[in-house]
Amino acid sequence: MAEKPKKILYVQYTNPAAFPPLENSALLLANRGWQVKFLGTQALGLENVHLLNHPNIKVELGSYCFPGKKQKLNYFVFILRSAKEMLMGQYSCVYVSDIFATPIGWFACVVLNKRVFYHEHDTPSCAHSRFTQFLHWTRKKLSSQADLCIFPQTERANTFLNQFSAAKVQVCFNMPLKSTAINASEKNRQTFFTLWYHGSLIEERLPFQILEALRILPNDVALKFAGYETFSSEGFLKRFFDKARKLGVENRVQYCGVLETRESLFRQAQECQLGLVLFQKQFVEPMVGASNKPYDYLACGMPILFNDSSEWINFFENQGVGKSCDPGSSESIAQAIRFLVENETEYANMRKRGLEKISTEWNYEAQFAPIQKLLEN
Repeated sequence: MAEKPKKILYVQYTNPAAFPPLENSALLLANRGWQVKFLGTQALGLENVHLLNHPNIKVELGSYCFPGKKQKLNYFVFILRSAKEMLMGQYSCVYVSDIFATPIGWFACVVLNKRVFYHEHDTPSCAHSRFTQFLHWTRKKLSSQADLCIFPQTERANTFLNQFSAAKVQVCFNMPLKSTAINASEKNRQTFFTLWYHGSLIEERLPFQILEALRILPNDVALKFAGYETFSSEGFLKRFFDKARKLGVENRVQYCGVLETRESLFRQAQECQLGLVLFQKQFVEPMVGASNKPYDYLACGMPILFNDSSEWINFFENQGVGKSCDPGSSESIAQAIRFLVENETEYANMRKRGLEKISTEWNYEAQFAPIQKLLEN
């Protein structure tokens, strides 16, 4: 008699396509014969973005609701739908991926005696209402009952463990699959030296100083980017291109839209020469490991340009895969880019080292291996 396939349910109150690590782990499990199902909702700006098709992966998304009374009803329906799926689906494991899904994870542990893995991609903000207090309470309860609590960044994992000492914690950096790394010989220098950015379109991640740097740099340096405006950054594209026109560089800036899959995103990125990771220095929390961008860019054959905080310098610049600058200074950005444009040998070495890192250790297969081992058991 054939053995029943293992089944896993991913639950998150958002679009799972917004989190590349979820797609990566699902693909690793699906390729091992697991039946994977995602329960989530649509997300603002990501209506046309979806996970890679795979015969063993199913996705079921509810509608998106703006904050308010309708959203509370929407969330309650999501909870009921998730509970029904867990009761009927005979899942080996439930994989919970945000604080809004922690009540579901807690229910799965306590009532259904399911194996539950809690993967916290973003640290939740402080509780400011009875509802968010409830969510933080279920997060606390789940911390000691989940089989594993997974974090994309070492300091975040340590902070969680200091708060909840009974938790079993695993760090899993947000790195791409090895298969995404291009062959070192596939990329040729184009007419333009093109900068690339993808992700949420907010000034804290794609600063307007990059446009001012373009004005300083030679005309064969250009910028391409893809991504989506967030609820808090509505109107970013208009402001960004208004600034580009004012500086006279609009003909060197191209917006590629919201690309539907990671595969299509990577195809665009592979045509470019330098990946931008210009986060503000004083970001809300540590980001090395949590940010997908630098590893995505390296896999696409691009060295990276990042901020000159000690966190980023110690991890990336010391590995020789990119160059740092002050993201608040157009002069500093331009100087760093000019160095890479003019020093082709150093640029080529950075590119080669980045691809080697992705192929050998900076990949999701290596990061997810301890978690996959627990799941397979």
